[in-house]
This record gives sequence, C-alpha cells and structure tokens, in this order.
Amino acid sequence: MPVFPIHTRDKHPTILVVDDDLSVLGLVKLMLECGDYNVLIADSGNEAIRLAEQTDLQIDMILVDVVMPDVKGPDLAERILGMRPRIKVLFMSGFADAEVVCVKVLERALGFLPKPFTSAGLLACVKNALARPALRAAAGSNVLDFSAGTS
Repeated sequence: MPVFPIHTRDKHPTILVVDDDLSVLGLVKLMLECGDYNVLIADSGNEAIRLAEQTDLQIDMILVDVVMPDVKGPDLAERILGMRPRIKVLFMSGFADAEVVCVKVLERALGFLPKPFTSAGLLACVKNALARPALRAAAGSNVLDFSAGTS
C-alpha cells in the first residue's frame, strides 16, 4: 500500500495512523490533515514497522488501532517505542469493552479514542497528547515493565 507523504514538513507534527480498515485510515487522514498535521498511514503492523525504521521520517505520534488481524496495537506500539522512545502513542478501537480498554493498554498510551469519534474529538485528543511528554521520555528509561500489576 502506498504511503503519502513520504517527506514531511518539519513545522507541523507528523502522525502515523495504523488501522487495518482502509476506510478508517482515509477518514482519519483527512480529519488530521484538516487539523494541519502531516499524516502517514499504514494498513498493517508490518507497514508501520517499516515506516518507523526509516530514520529520515519525522514521526511525532502514532495513532494505533488496538485490534488488528496481524498484530495487537499495544504490541505494535511497544515495538515502535523500542525504536523511537520519544514517540507519543494514542490508541483507538471500536471494541471499547473492559477486555480491550484495560490498564495494560492505557499505561502505554497518552489517550484512547473509542470508535466512532468526531473530527473535533480526534483533534482535541491529538492536541492534548502532543502537549504532554512521551511516556518513555518522561520515565527517563528506554525500557518500562508493562506487566507489573496486571493480570
């Protein structure tokens, strides 16, 4: 799947959106671009990893679907955080039950967007998350133990 834009403008934050649903990707991309963000899209965990590995790409935040066929969103976020510890993480999901929105997911993210969401809700959540320090950078460590205190 082609990803646009490849080269981003440095003055606007860049968000990597990861979702297996192409209609969601297109809509979220449009909403974020209307909010003056640069947007990269990936329809799989592998594509997101490929983009995160490109050191010439500026990526300030990832917005990741929690449930995808090839990878769980929290696991993907963990892999990307291993490469880019200062990146900010937001999760989204259409499955907002207790199993999906658990402490383990929220510990890894600066926010959670239940689907469906409005453009205003998305932009507010992104703005708030970008204003906060990344969890890894704030913790002063490249490694966090997310298993402590979870069952």
